[in-house]
Amino acid sequence: MQLELFPIVESKSDGDVQCRNCKKYLPLSNFRHRSDRVNNYRVKSCKTCEKEENLILKNLHDTAPKKLGFCECCREDFDNKDLNLDHCHDTLSFRGWLCGKCNSGIALLGDNKEGVQRALKYLTGK
Repeated sequence: MQLELFPIVESKSDGDVQCRNCKKYLPLSNFRHRSDRVNNYRVKSCKTCEKEENLILKNLHDTAPKKLGFCECCREDFDNKDLNLDHCHDTLSFRGWLCGKCNSGIALLGDNKEGVQRALKYLTGK
């Protein structure tokens, strides 16, 4: 699962931060701290929304089609254990099985068609 993170900053004058999912302004304590990150980063979804999203993602893993032994983006062969479940972050629907490079690349481009199209436009010089 791709997690959006934010540095600890105040988003409102009273110090509350807006959840990217429910859009509520909540105290910083409602956002999970990522101890594996530097600079005190926290997940952008509140703990309640993150818990709901994790349940949906677990269900996606349980009901996803069988892995095919190759990345559905670059088409290279991979051991099934090295393939990641790719999903739409807006609809939380299954998209396919991707290798780590393709999954990370798409995520870094914004995880949407617009980001990939901007990169393609750049690469083709158009």
